[in-house]
Amino acid sequence: MKKRKKSFTMRKMKIIFLAIIFFLIGTTSVKIFNKSNNAAVAISVTDILNIMGEKNPINQALDEEIKQIEAKAEEDKKIAEEKAKEEERAKANGKENKNTKLAYLTFDDGPSKYVTNQILDILDEYDIKATFFILGKMVNSNPDVLKRIHEDGHSIGHHSYSHNYKYIYKDTKNFLGEVESTEKALKNVLGEEFETKLLRMPGGSFEKHKQKFLKMFEEMGYKNYNWNSLNGDAEGIGLSKEKLVNRVKATTKGKKEVIILMHDTDAKQTTVDGLPEIINYLINEGYEFRALSQE
Repeated sequence: MKKRKKSFTMRKMKIIFLAIIFFLIGTTSVKIFNKSNNAAVAISVTDILNIMGEKNPINQALDEEIKQIEAKAEEDKKIAEEKAKEEERAKANGKENKNTKLAYLTFDDGPSKYVTNQILDILDEYDIKATFFILGKMVNSNPDVLKRIHEDGHSIGHHSYSHNYKYIYKDTKNFLGEVESTEKALKNVLGEEFETKLLRMPGGSFEKHKQKFLKMFEEMGYKNYNWNSLNGDAEGIGLSKEKLVNRVKATTKGKKEVIILMHDTDAKQTTVDGLPEIINYLINEGYEFRALSQE
């Protein structure tokens, strides 16, 4: 700032010095002209003032220089203010992230015609983004539902094509082939530019015999997500919504970050019925909702 001020002062002094010289030369020229013609010529005060007036090129140059310096100073001030605001936001976000409880709602085995749409309606009502782990075989049956998941801004991940444990876990080639088939189905509906590296291995990747599959996918850039909470809707048929809600309460207790496993096949109507109560419970417990990320 001091350098800019010094530079401005030097330029101003030079221009004023030139103005004085210009004025003296003009005045001297008038005197010489008067003497040579032996005539009494009255020097107009107006003419003199015009020399130093706003229309004078030197003054115009000086004004322009001042305007540029002032504009630059104002721009620098705005940049500094915005930078300070960004630093404040970063500090605030860091504090928030450190203390925030996060809940990731995840749904496996869809998309289905009825249940998935009902879940999407509820998520839209609460303005929550979730994650759907898709079965390739369900895509062709419900392409419009898949489109809605995508258009509503939810995350989409792989969950194999068939969900046939015996086949996909028999060999890494089998599982890879299913993921490739699912990816093709997704692109057919969502466009060739669509890509996801989210993955949830059927049954999770907890067991020792699944580690070679997990390693293969991680080396290919996939990010596998298991879960640390669930509503238990895969543990029976026609389970009451109360039981599902209570299971979520029990499995989220004392956890700062929860990935909740649920399912959205058409057989899981009570998952839909219990979802608003689950969401309200999590809100009251101080959780914020996020979709799983590929980062």
